[in-house]
Amino acid sequence: MTPHLLLTAWAFAPARTSGVYRAIGIANAFAAAHWKVTVLCAPARLFQDNLVSDESLLKGVHPAVRVREVPLEHPELSTDLGEWGRLRARFPELWAKLRLRRDRRGFPEAWYGSWAPALRRAAVRVHRESPVTLALGTAAPAVDFVPGEELHRVAGVPYVMDYRDAWTIRTFTGKPPETLTPEESERERALIAGAHQVWFVNDPIRRWHEQKYPLQASAMRTVRNGFDAPAGAAGAEHVGVPLRRPAPTGLTFGYIGTINYGAFPLEAVVDGWALAAPDLPAGSRLVLRGHLGRSAEGSPQLRDALAKARRVGIRYEGPVARSEVFDVYRGFDALLLALPSGPGVTSGKVYEYAATGLPVVSVHTPETPVGEVLAESPHWHPTRSLSAPDVADAFRAAAADALRTTAGERAAAIAWGAQWERSRQLADAVGEITERLAGGPQ
Repeated sequence: MTPHLLLTAWAFAPARTSGVYRAIGIANAFAAAHWKVTVLCAPARLFQDNLVSDESLLKGVHPAVRVREVPLEHPELSTDLGEWGRLRARFPELWAKLRLRRDRRGFPEAWYGSWAPALRRAAVRVHRESPVTLALGTAAPAVDFVPGEELHRVAGVPYVMDYRDAWTIRTFTGKPPETLTPEESERERALIAGAHQVWFVNDPIRRWHEQKYPLQASAMRTVRNGFDAPAGAAGAEHVGVPLRRPAPTGLTFGYIGTINYGAFPLEAVVDGWALAAPDLPAGSRLVLRGHLGRSAEGSPQLRDALAKARRVGIRYEGPVARSEVFDVYRGFDALLLALPSGPGVTSGKVYEYAATGLPVVSVHTPETPVGEVLAESPHWHPTRSLSAPDVADAFRAAAADALRTTAGERAAAIAWGAQWERSRQLADAVGEITERLAGGPQ
């Protein structure tokens, strides 16, 4: 009998959110391993109506994956006033207070908890129609774990908790959030105690949870993110950027990713670039591509800071459709990896950058675990700190690397980066789950 995965991911294609690529990757990996895959997610309309979608993402979903949308009223994305109730329209502050109270009753998570009853009902319906072999929730939000918990309770279905972030630990510090409630702590403890496996995207987050829940440590795995080859690519190696002769107008450094005000280290990047620019080939520039925050519009402060950055040769040139990402990489000579700093911070961009074979300037503090991926690359140029001189040194080193790299070295870098293709990262985890549930070696 074909095994059946029920995957819960509040955002799925065509939604454009930070977690959607992992959700798509997990669905595809199980489908490629000949599982039937059903996805529970929020309605696509929530994201489409708010311009938080990318229709090209649909091309990357395995044709065997089936999606079931579960109705959800989201406080930020449910913006159609005609669908608001009288209370929300007339008394929004009172509505918000009552909504948060309702959230806490359904599941201890603000703004998402009240989705739990609908998820439970949807999971049971799917299981009745086609028995579920394994339930997997990928979070945040943590309410995505609810369908697995419910099917385990009513039918003994094993479940996997996939943490692409953390729930009761701040990835920037490794400490509990100030707002953490006893209800959240207890619910996580109970969920982890009953889980078949618990997945984490990097080793630091996994180790924190092993220390917090030592009795469940044997069920915990690091299942990394990875890059996604474009639809139709013949192989992961085809996403690399072949060596090209630098233009007479200088080098082009590039960044592709969301730019969030306060999280993206823009000040450090601008100051470091301004200091390094006189030492780079004449005409060199830094191009920033991506959405400005989740809304793609950005705050006034962010737009003002980007306007000022133009004075030192930094240009913001808008977002990139997912299907066009690797074409844009081919216009760069080196890359900027600018991340929020913290011992548990991770980013899917790290893997994508590695796949290009290009030199990478890495702007974040040293404890940020980018080295788990890039440490073996001779083309990784991390900053020693976020000071302007240290950031400038990294830009200079990457420029020298770009100018001296040979075609053979670029080809070797591309071949090395191919190991981080997402399906390769997920294959062992999916294979282990499949074997265990089929009664293979434990």
